Amino acid sequence: MGFQKTALVLGGGGSRGAYEIGVWQAVRELGIPIDIVTGTSAGAINGALIAQDAFDLAVSLWREIDTSMVFGMEIKDILVNAGIDNSKLKELLHQYIDEEAIRKSPVEYGLVTLELPSLAPKMLMKEDIPEGMLVDYLMAGSTLFPAMKPHEIDNLKYVDGGFTDNLPVGLALDHGAAYVIAVDLEAVGVIRRKRLNDAEFIRIIQCPWDLGNFLIFDKLNSRKIMRLGYLDTLKSFQVYDGNRFCFVKGEFDRRSVSGADMAGAIFGLSPETIYKKRIYNIHLRNGVDAHIRETGKELQAYSDSLKDRILDRILKAKVSLNQRTITLIIARSLKESNDSKNIFLTRPAMKLLRDEIIAANYLVKEDLV
Repeated sequence: MGFQKTALVLGGGGSRGAYEIGVWQAVRELGIPIDIVTGTSAGAINGALIAQDAFDLAVSLWREIDTSMVFGMEIKDILVNAGIDNSKLKELLHQYIDEEAIRKSPVEYGLVTLELPSLAPKMLMKEDIPEGMLVDYLMAGSTLFPAMKPHEIDNLKYVDGGFTDNLPVGLALDHGAAYVIAVDLEAVGVIRRKRLNDAEFIRIIQCPWDLGNFLIFDKLNSRKIMRLGYLDTLKSFQVYDGNRFCFVKGEFDRRSVSGADMAGAIFGLSPETIYKKRIYNIHLRNGVDAHIRETGKELQAYSDSLKDRILDRILKAKVSLNQRTITLIIARSLKESNDSKNIFLTRPAMKLLRDEIIAANYLVKEDLV
């Protein structure tokens, strides 16, 4: 058997690209060698930084970037000035991209763009790009049309690669990748899902949290989602447990993880922390107690009235009540009557209030209400 290549495939997603640098950080720490990196739009820019092995520079870029650095104006002005000039982005890329280092790198690198008006997709590896033109082709593949003007090269116009392949797994496979780690930022764009199935082995990393508006580059959000990318990758490789949250391995049994995850999401715990069970439950109890203090009388009134409501009125309550309140109502009901007659243990109730019931069960099990 010959040498089998590992590819890191980075999806497009504008400001959400900070998440991918967190993924790269985890991949580095896990000691996984990357032989090929392909990317679209922000993913292509991150891929270039990975190919030139500029981790600290990439972190610095995403920690400092803001909307005006990319577009030359704030988001409110972008919305009323469609087709803005992309000179600020080009200036930024010249500051951070080292074409010589990328060409000398042992990492194979590729990007995606779309030619206009032919709508011909261009899947380009670094050897396909003329010397001295890498930044131009990064511009071609990262132009968020129609917010930005198409980028022109040799009298041809190009727009964001997301219009043709926002997760270029196929490009990596076509260049020999056997193992693929793909980062899907769940942004607007075309994903060629058939190519995902062609991979011998593929691990897709997605964030269970909203990564934010892809047009708004905000330093605080970038730092947050970079951390989430790091933790989500470590969870994907089973270094930690959890889905929304990150738990020390083995702290929770399999049945408890989903309930803990949902309860933490409902009561607003931070997903940026690595939790041991005892500490997680302390934070969760603090969140529960704070909500009870805020809604004490209202919570009790709804708890009492729901005992006499028929199931079809629960849906109305779900629309009108805070999710935390509903979860505590269910938890109190389960604690008082944890038997098959409890309305919240019936199949119709689970269908209507699945997340809240899973969270409530965890609160009761851990004696947090």
